[in-house]
Amino acid sequence: MKNIVFSILFGFICQFTIAQTIDMENAPRNPIGFKHKKEHFFLRGDIYASAGKIFDARGNLTYNYGTRYYYDTNGKITGNNYDDRFEYDSQGNIIKFQYKSGSTTNYRFNNKNLLVYEKSSYGDEKTYTYDNRNRIIKTVIKKKGKFDQERNFTYSKKGDTLVVKMEYTYANNRKGFSGTSYYLNGFLVKEEVSSGTYRYIVKVDDKGNKVDFYDADKSDARHFETVNRYYSDANKPQKIEFGYYRISSSNSKKTETVYVNGKRCTDIAISKGVEPNEKVVYDGLTQTYYSVKNVIPENHTLATKIPVTNVLQKGHPYMNYVYDGKFINYIHGYNRVKSRDFAFLGPHMIDYRIDKSLGRTYIIRNYKNIKDQNIKQIELLSSDTPSIYYTRELQKENFFIVVKGKHIDYKKARFEYLTNGDPVIFIEDKPTYVLLGFRMAGNNEVLKGKLYEGELDGNSSSTNTTTTTTTTNSSVNSGGQNTSSSLDCIDGDCKNGWGKVKVGNILTEATFKNSAIDGVAYITYPNGSYYHGEYKNNRRDGTGYYKWSSGNAYVGQWKDGKQEGYGYTLNSNNQIVSAGIFKDGKLVTKLDTDYLAGKRMQKCIGNCSNGFGKFTYNNGDVYLGFFKNGRRSKIGTYTWKNNSSYTGTYTSDGKRNGYGLYTYVDGSVFKGMFVNDRIDGLGIMKYKKSGNVVRGVFNNKGSKVKDY
Repeated sequence: MKNIVFSILFGFICQFTIAQTIDMENAPRNPIGFKHKKEHFFLRGDIYASAGKIFDARGNLTYNYGTRYYYDTNGKITGNNYDDRFEYDSQGNIIKFQYKSGSTTNYRFNNKNLLVYEKSSYGDEKTYTYDNRNRIIKTVIKKKGKFDQERNFTYSKKGDTLVVKMEYTYANNRKGFSGTSYYLNGFLVKEEVSSGTYRYIVKVDDKGNKVDFYDADKSDARHFETVNRYYSDANKPQKIEFGYYRISSSNSKKTETVYVNGKRCTDIAISKGVEPNEKVVYDGLTQTYYSVKNVIPENHTLATKIPVTNVLQKGHPYMNYVYDGKFINYIHGYNRVKSRDFAFLGPHMIDYRIDKSLGRTYIIRNYKNIKDQNIKQIELLSSDTPSIYYTRELQKENFFIVVKGKHIDYKKARFEYLTNGDPVIFIEDKPTYVLLGFRMAGNNEVLKGKLYEGELDGNSSSTNTTTTTTTTNSSVNSGGQNTSSSLDCIDGDCKNGWGKVKVGNILTEATFKNSAIDGVAYITYPNGSYYHGEYKNNRRDGTGYYKWSSGNAYVGQWKDGKQEGYGYTLNSNNQIVSAGIFKDGKLVTKLDTDYLAGKRMQKCIGNCSNGFGKFTYNNGDVYLGFFKNGRRSKIGTYTWKNNSSYTGTYTSDGKRNGYGLYTYVDGSVFKGMFVNDRIDGLGIMKYKKSGNVVRGVFNNKGSKVKDY
């Protein structure tokens, strides 16, 4: 730790692009729009948590004192648990933030991604002007259209210290606040204002982030300490203790807390357990749930420290915990929701809950088959508000429907089939729901429905009455593609070449042989799921990547439309859930035990000899996948130090041979065939900068040599 009043040396390279221009060292007074990146809070390095805020590995703010944010793969906010709304400009800046209540703040940025204007629905306006070094020099504030004040800033340097003078002028030229602030490496170290001069000590950690701040001229100065936790701390020894603290006065009630290496951490969740006098502690950094037993606060003092060592579950953010017939479902360590409903679809438990105002649906697969297990893993099934799910029980020709965690009233329901085989469900004789992909649904497979939107208009269908039903397994829905008369070839050669077809709402771009998909395929399903990989005679066959609408994914080998061979599954946070050998769509041989347990041997986590593991090379490259005789094999992901990556097939010599996805440093992506560690064969190249998409046969230099 160092005192920044004297000197501080650190290097910081922003690994992830953010739209808004941030320069805290040279322009610490610059305004920031809606703060949602680590840089917006002047945080450096691989920060995980700081001052009650939690960030993902890309630096996106995911949690901030009760508000949880969700992002897409491009790092844009898709929503939060208050159901607020966000709009972006083409440069990736948030230009509108709207509360669910309707009140809004609008932002506008210039071509340098500097905030130049903001206005709230209450009529407050701020206009910002910058100098040629991108530093704020003037702010004009209006209230309900009338001038309120103007703030002017001037800059100078004293050695390494940035000096910023501020002059405020109110309406009628009335002078307001004036003062001078001194910044070192972006941190405020001195202020000169009308009431006096104040000097501050700022202490930082080895990443350059503030850990302490206090008045340099007061012997009894109050210290404002900050605990920072980093992703690189996850594998370091940590001493975790359950204890107490008082918020302020000595008379205040002691409050539960968790200490890590002696420091009180606000990012760790504490919840009620299922056993008497039990607390459940969740550390999101390591995704570990702990049980702390015999917690009786009246028997404890502020000095009480209980070791937190009893691990319930590791490596997953959601957990079902059962004891003596009672259970609690924990999501990121908490079970604090406005409302929840549970229902069973066959052997699976569906958990629909409203967190603040955002509805999310979770599933515990095969719950009834593993009901005697104390700990069961939960998956995020969907974040859409309607939350309509169904299953088919093929032998009995039944199906069940659950909406927002509740079964529909079957006595008040009937259904009619659309021409594509999807049933429209009538509730009290009103068309209400549509069950998607019904004709191809597997036995006990949980599939998604949607709200009715007039699909019966002009549809000739048969009318039936409803029956009851059950649920699904984790295999992918509809392993094949129907290429009968319903096929609509909308582009290219859909007989013997490269073409694009629509089957219902399913869009497929692929190579064709004798009118069947054969070679490579890129399929987008109407529920948002997709597949890309190898195909043979209209069935997934070879290596492929399937992603469900929930965000879960499978990467691995296929045969006759089902997962078969080596592969692994990931949750919506791109964390490994299972890995091994699949047969007929099910995991039959687990190879992930050492990896999920975090077993470490030198530079390997897991089994990097003959199994599944993560290996970090001397140059910083990382491989995650299967190994045989110590070499990369079957399926895996290799990430270079420069952030380019490959996910796909490996042969026993450790080389890329077969289908794979390669992401270049600039974000361009190739999906297709590799030979001897090089692009070579059928594929699609999408260029990031231009947005151009090139299809065809590529040579081993990555250049297209044949059109289809």
